[in-house]
Amino acid sequence: MNLEILISKLQPLGISGREAEVYIAMLKNSALTASEIAKITSVSINKIYEVLQNLIKKKMCTENYLNGVKLFRCIEPKIAFKNIFSVYEEDLARKKNMYKEVEENLLDLYSNKKNSTSPLDYIEVVSDIGQASDRFLNIQANAVKEILFFSKPPYTVKNLEANLDKVESACNKNVKVKSIYESGFGESRDTIENLIKIVELYQNAGEEVRICRQLPIKLVIFDESITILSLLDNVTFNSELTTMIVHHPLFSLSQKTLFEVYWNQAMTLDDYKKEENISLSRT
Repeated sequence: MNLEILISKLQPLGISGREAEVYIAMLKNSALTASEIAKITSVSINKIYEVLQNLIKKKMCTENYLNGVKLFRCIEPKIAFKNIFSVYEEDLARKKNMYKEVEENLLDLYSNKKNSTSPLDYIEVVSDIGQASDRFLNIQANAVKEILFFSKPPYTVKNLEANLDKVESACNKNVKVKSIYESGFGESRDTIENLIKIVELYQNAGEEVRICRQLPIKLVIFDESITILSLLDNVTFNSELTTMIVHHPLFSLSQKTLFEVYWNQAMTLDDYKKEENISLSRT
């Protein structure tokens, strides 16, 4: 195997490039002095002792004297790697013991923090679109009972199809998924047909769907406990959405009540098709 490739394979195990090079060099020789190792590797004589001491600490080589000369020998790889992992385990055990010593103090600090919790600690505010999308997908994937959507335009088949598999997976796990889609007023035939295509895709995936002319907000409710709202920025008046994630069951239940009001007033997909055919035929 190529030497550089072999060295790169050793580095994720906590062995530096220099240490790997020196160890491999020693594998090919029975015993070497530090200066001899420096000559057959790229490690300078000034650094070679530091590297050798690191290998000794990791139990990958030994040092002995012969006729007053210090010699270094590698340890057989099978044993060396057992030694390495033994060193890592010892280090982990040491750190665990260190944590236990301060655990009580840390818990006291956490307890004091809980006693002075801000009333807004249950609200996340996310302005980055990518981060908001990641949080939404993570919460959606962990829903176990129910997901309720207020879906507002603009709709693109590409964006909504990206979440289609996630909705279908939730439905297959017996999670009830219900969505109300905002259709708007006086939309073009292309816009209407695009909305119908999207709604049919989700209905076929197992989602219960309704359509209404106007929704108050972009909203998702998960398991009557987490609510995600997307709001237009009214401070700087730009078109960016700010996402709020509210971890509060009472708030979620109040929003669910709002959802049910709109659900009962909304049209089924068939009713929407009939209504649009009538309105389009009049134009």
